[in-house]
Amino acid sequence: MKLAALLLCASVLAAADFEWIHTARVFLIDAYEPPFATKLEFDAEALAETMASMNANTVRIATMGKYALIPGVRFTPHPELGNRDILAEVIAASKPRGIRVVPYVSTGHKLAWTMVTRDHPEYAQRTKPGGGPARSHMYVGEDHGTVCWNTPYRQAYLDLVERLVRDYDIDGMYFDTWRAGYFWPGRGVCYCDGCRNGFRKATGLELPWHENDADYTSADLAVIDRYHAWNQDNLVEVIREVRRIVKSHKNIPLIYNINNPIKIASEDPRVLQAMDAFLYERGNSILERAEGVSVARASDLGVWPYVGEYNNWPRTIYNGFDFQQQIFTTVMFGGAPILALPWGYVNHATNRKYVEYPFGVLKKHEREFSGFTNDPYVAVVYGYRTPRGHAPSLGWWWKTDSRMNSLGAFAACLYGHIQVSSISELLLDDVQKLRPYKVLYLADFAYLSDRRIANIKQFVREGGGLVASYGASLFDASGSIQRRFGLEDMLRAAPVEPEGELAETLANYQSMTGGPYDLYLAEPKSNRLTPLWWTQPIKVLPGGEVWQNVVTGDGLRPVLPGVITSSYGKGKVVYCASALESLFFQQNSSAVGDFIRRLIARVSPASAPYEMDAPAALIANLTTKGNTLVLHMTNWTGNKLERAGANEYYLAPVENVRVRFTIPQGKKPSGIALLVESPFRTERKGSTLEITIPRVEAYQAVRVDLERQ
Repeated sequence: MKLAALLLCASVLAAADFEWIHTARVFLIDAYEPPFATKLEFDAEALAETMASMNANTVRIATMGKYALIPGVRFTPHPELGNRDILAEVIAASKPRGIRVVPYVSTGHKLAWTMVTRDHPEYAQRTKPGGGPARSHMYVGEDHGTVCWNTPYRQAYLDLVERLVRDYDIDGMYFDTWRAGYFWPGRGVCYCDGCRNGFRKATGLELPWHENDADYTSADLAVIDRYHAWNQDNLVEVIREVRRIVKSHKNIPLIYNINNPIKIASEDPRVLQAMDAFLYERGNSILERAEGVSVARASDLGVWPYVGEYNNWPRTIYNGFDFQQQIFTTVMFGGAPILALPWGYVNHATNRKYVEYPFGVLKKHEREFSGFTNDPYVAVVYGYRTPRGHAPSLGWWWKTDSRMNSLGAFAACLYGHIQVSSISELLLDDVQKLRPYKVLYLADFAYLSDRRIANIKQFVREGGGLVASYGASLFDASGSIQRRFGLEDMLRAAPVEPEGELAETLANYQSMTGGPYDLYLAEPKSNRLTPLWWTQPIKVLPGGEVWQNVVTGDGLRPVLPGVITSSYGKGKVVYCASALESLFFQQNSSAVGDFIRRLIARVSPASAPYEMDAPAALIANLTTKGNTLVLHMTNWTGNKLERAGANEYYLAPVENVRVRFTIPQGKKPSGIALLVESPFRTERKGSTLEITIPRVEAYQAVRVDLERQ
């Protein structure tokens, strides 16, 4: 079955049965830090009281981490556990308060050193023949050691899963990263009997081992690659058995840690098929949070991104508006916030309000979030692989690479109030997934398979718009630059190698900053200039039209085509030779941002679903459900640096926000309301509904209900 179809099957199940995943407000209580390490200080009643007062509705509680926190399993219990059952305590305290309980199951994760060397040495990874596990320290308390699935650890783990789902009133199950060789050092090989004998039986090969890494031959490395594939197959067997066990007892969601959106496209599709939702451990900036949640939801997958990071001081929390606005940003794009280390709130109430308030808004207006999806308009394909032949991403000043270009395209839309989704490249495998969007944006997306090219062509042929830039489709699967674009038939552009006077001119206009100096994009016979950035020299092919030239600052002399437009079937195409998206991401140039948005307008087959007059700091996202529109707005005027982990204690309001909705033909508004109570004015002009909001503080949302004309 194709990956896109696998994702669809899983997402349909999740959407039908587990809608609460998308409206969860989650506390994460882990076992690697207080209140479980270095000593047991946990109080389930105090936690539940804190969660209820802060409007949380779900707890992800550890049952296994460094040690086991429930009795009756084949893992060493916490040294101070005694007769206690932590999961049973949490259920008893949480359920009467309407709080769902999702147990955390340590999955292939390191275990306490004494467990894997003294109590259960049979679970350990063997880092060399006759050796023991890899030892390391993690957070607080006892050291950890690595484990292997091809040992009795597997059955002990499966028994733990069955005990949890059979004997406890739980609402879901959370697993750590499904990764063969989790935390294994070096070349990621285990020399336990299960690995050596199992691999030999499956392949007839012996696992190589050398004391010195340099002694591994190419033949040895080929054997190790086969071992990794074999080990991954074994892990998939475990995952499928876990799903069978869980679903045989309860129809509850299985959630796991995919870490960040980069890993969606590279994940083993068999893992995605077996899970119902996933968690991001990395939130990064507000911009990247919006982008990452959008990637997951565009694939119809539930996602819980961390609020905060797993590096706070666990006994106290001094975060302010950064936590609050991370929560609002997460939910406005369809994710569910999970507080990474909230135990500090139990005994340290300072700054609870920054969670209590947004969770309270979400609790009051859950119906405006449940079942809503992001309105599809512009789809920026999430890029992260920069090929070898790409312009250098290292420089004295600004840089360019595929990751910055796709993020910059998303940023130019988001900050310019263009309705935008970041989509996984996996959606390019299924034209049905592309059809809802009006514009597809390939910002320096270097390689496209033949199948993906065919789907993109079909999307545009049927009337969709395409924006492509810089190295889009110019590289092969190995990362080597090609002599022609994979999308040449659509872009009507061809790369050229500058020679003679052209080469000299381009060299003379290069500066020490690593990019063009005094070169611009300009329309013929126009003085409107856009700064140039890293640029792929091109020529126009028949069927293409030069919209913008690369010009010199002295006399605006055209030296190369800069932007080419063309038609393909019922759709329109624009190719920009300059990697302007990465320049916008780093410099925040208004001229560059406006230009990127002009590229989109040039090819869009339909008017935007809304327009907004507001500063870039007020980010917006339109969601829909049937005949109801909800436009969410999160204000991020406080953070000037946009770096992860920076605490913020001041948030400036945004005033006189104007939103203009395009009302679909044959419909009219039947109700207009704000989710956060505030005065507002409305005015109807033909098919446009204008709403003016005098003041937006942290968050606001406009709900518009439609009915037939």
